[in-house]
Amino acid sequence: MRRALLLAAFCIAAGSTGAAAAPQSPPRRLSPFEPSALQGGVRAFRDGAVSRTGARRIQAVRSAASWGGLTTASDGEVVQIRVSDTYPVDPTITQGLADFLIQLYHGAELSTVGIYIAPLSEVETICGAGSGGCYDPDQQTIVAPGENLPDGTSKETVLVHELGHHVARSRVNLPWTAEDWGTKRWASAENICARVADGTAFPGDEGSKYFLNPGEAFAESYRILNFQKQAWATWTVLTPFNSDESFYPSAAALDALRLDVVQPWTAPTVTAWSGRVATARRTVKRAIATPLDGSMSVKLTRAPAGASISIVDPRNGAVLAKGTRRASFQVCGRRNLALLVKTKKPGAFSALYATP
Repeated sequence: MRRALLLAAFCIAAGSTGAAAAPQSPPRRLSPFEPSALQGGVRAFRDGAVSRTGARRIQAVRSAASWGGLTTASDGEVVQIRVSDTYPVDPTITQGLADFLIQLYHGAELSTVGIYIAPLSEVETICGAGSGGCYDPDQQTIVAPGENLPDGTSKETVLVHELGHHVARSRVNLPWTAEDWGTKRWASAENICARVADGTAFPGDEGSKYFLNPGEAFAESYRILNFQKQAWATWTVLTPFNSDESFYPSAAALDALRLDVVQPWTAPTVTAWSGRVATARRTVKRAIATPLDGSMSVKLTRAPAGASISIVDPRNGAVLAKGTRRASFQVCGRRNLALLVKTKKPGAFSALYATP
């Protein structure tokens, strides 16, 4: 994921009081953030890249050369919003932005993000030349422009894309990181695991494979999800997409993403299974559904002597993992598996299995 490049100019802006002031042009006024503008522009921007000094300098976003702070939205939620002091102080802007944010799909993570709005020239100073915005996951801070990008990409598009990174950073997708792979259900719907194996997706790649980085595709899909929420009647699959078109979300992928936001996946589902092997050297089989990618495991908690447990492919019986008491397997694109208990003696058994 692209992260904040927080450069020294940010600190200099806070402390340069000794030099004579240069002539100033009239201050720019911020325009309100509008949900309908999420479709605006060609959306070809790139996030900025983090430097080693960035984590220290993000602290300046919350205090130096800016105004704003904790802002209470109309529904009572509180958001941390600061605005560059190159814009005149206007509390209606921070209030309007807070009310814009609560209209987006979100969870508790909205209270943990810091947002800094600045002119594009300052955004590039902080995030890197040519950057439209950035997100620092360590400081959980978004830097976004106060005006549209030169190519027409709306400021709302950039802000919501960056918020998508924060949403992912606030979710769990074990054994992977949601920040780089996307959230659990969305990543499963988009077959990210299989794509990584095939060499068509590159989690965390911020270089030449930037547009094949599923972390970026997730953030852009989050933007599309929120545009769909606001303007379904005019939304079409032709809406420009700031990632490789192979990631363009289907209706199923958008539904999966929405669930990941409002009902986050947190841990594997543990299921109890018990039965009886009636005849020696026989097996008992159980079919299980695996709708999500990730790690699964099974453990025999009671079994006759000489028992073993296997995870198998139900289509051909191929053994994918086997153990005397435990077995584990990484689900990657397989939506149905089976468990197989085999014993040398008749008797009852019980097991626990965990699926993503």
